[in-house]
Amino acid sequence: MKVCIFAGACDAAAAQEVLLSLPADAYGQVYVADDTMPLGAPERVQINRVTSRPGACAMAEALSGWSAEWLPECAAAAGESPTVWVLPGAAAALAAADHESVTRLITVLPSNQLIHG
Repeated sequence: MKVCIFAGACDAAAAQEVLLSLPADAYGQVYVADDTMPLGAPERVQINRVTSRPGACAMAEALSGWSAEWLPECAAAAGESPTVWVLPGAAAALAAADHESVTRLITVLPSNQLIHG
C-alpha cells in the first residue's frame, strides 16, 4: 500500500491513528508541520517535518515536491495510485496557499484514495 499523510501541528494525534492503522508493508511519506511529537510508523513510511518560513507555505511546497514524484499525469488504476490523507490542519494551510498542486491532487486521485477533513 502506497500512502502519504499531510498533517498540521494540531493533527499529530490523528496522524498517529492513521499510521497505526496502516499495514506493516505500507510504503510512503508523512509531512507534519512544525511538530516535535514523535510518531510511530511502519518501517517503510518516512516522517518528514516541514517548517514554515515567511512568505512561503511549507506544506504546499512539500505537496508540490511529493506530487511531482508520486502522482501520475493522468488517472491511474487504484492499485497504482497512493492513498493520501490530508488532515484538517494541513487542509487549512493548503487551502490558504491556493497552490496548483492541490488542484492536481484533487483531480488525479480517485475520491476513495483522497481522505481529508
